Amino acid sequence: MLLQLKVYAIAILYLLGVLFMILFPPRNYEQSGTKMRRVRSTGKNIKYTEYFDYDTMLGMVELMGADDSEMVNVIHLTPRTARNNSIVALELHSDIRSKKPGILVIGTLNGMIWAGPNAIIELAEKLLYDTNYQTPFFNDYDWYLIPLANPDALNFTTRLRHLKTIDATEWSRNTTARTHTKPAMWYKNFDTEPDKACFGVNINRNFAYHWQDDVRKTPDLCSQYYPGPKPFSTSEARAIREYVHKLADIVHLAIHLHASFIPKKELILYPWRYTSRHPSNYRTLQDIGEYAARQARLPDGRLYEVQQGSSNGRVAGSLSDYIAGVVGTELVYLVKPYHEVFPNYTDTSVLEAYVKKSISAILGLVRGWRSSTKQNTLSFFGRDVEF
Repeated sequence: MLLQLKVYAIAILYLLGVLFMILFPPRNYEQSGTKMRRVRSTGKNIKYTEYFDYDTMLGMVELMGADDSEMVNVIHLTPRTARNNSIVALELHSDIRSKKPGILVIGTLNGMIWAGPNAIIELAEKLLYDTNYQTPFFNDYDWYLIPLANPDALNFTTRLRHLKTIDATEWSRNTTARTHTKPAMWYKNFDTEPDKACFGVNINRNFAYHWQDDVRKTPDLCSQYYPGPKPFSTSEARAIREYVHKLADIVHLAIHLHASFIPKKELILYPWRYTSRHPSNYRTLQDIGEYAARQARLPDGRLYEVQQGSSNGRVAGSLSDYIAGVVGTELVYLVKPYHEVFPNYTDTSVLEAYVKKSISAILGLVRGWRSSTKQNTLSFFGRDVEF
């Protein structure tokens, strides 16, 4: 008899819960979920099997904005690049009637990361159209995505992919060799100056936060680590600066999606990169990073190495340090999944590996953040359950 009463009580509670959801739907139900959206992307397989160039990325972003104008806002940042390309930001809002914590993701500041735009566009598609990702990742946050922060360099490196490789400094100095060779690496932008053989600035050393504090002498103009003649000398850094400052009070978690070009050396880093001094919240940053590493375990069973950025070599004037030190965002990470140098353009397995690892790491950091704040969790018998 007692058991029957318990069953009846549970059934009544469930019915009351369903009735409550019908009478008082969640605040963002009208703008999210399958009620208004077609499910276009499901499962773990990537949807796009070719590397995006700038024009393809731009077309995809504009299409998203046209298809879902209530949830997608496309912003063209200024100033434009030396090649007259605009850096595009993709803003995703599941609920236009309220403001939620913001997440900023910036990709392909280094033009060698060919799969970076694919990873961020694929993430946007999953957030918008895949019900497996809408809760908890989309409905609870506003997302601000920059899929391609260095469009000129991406177009430049992919255009040279068929040529023979030589040392990058030799390539920069030897203008004759450029017609039939490519540099072994290209970490800079494509800001050309007609009167100079060497050109380009490393954007990730061009931000005005402890600029050049890691070196005694400015690297040579031909160096891949040349930080520019002064902070914010590049249009790319200035465009990003203007955008992130507008989001200063909105973004709570910022992620720079980078890449490691060393096999089995994949990293989740946090500030500071210019010094070994710990940030005041380094324990929180370390804990969230370790949580994300466990969530985003790599295909061969390894975990991302989680550490302060300077442990991997001092870098001054970096994007992540600028966002943490000047913009004031508390949670800032640099994510570096492995990416081949000049990968086979037709090998979709290489593209797929980077995209999957990138999305998994980004969402792992979001989960780690949620776990650290106990956001949307209930405790059952001492165990936290997310909903």
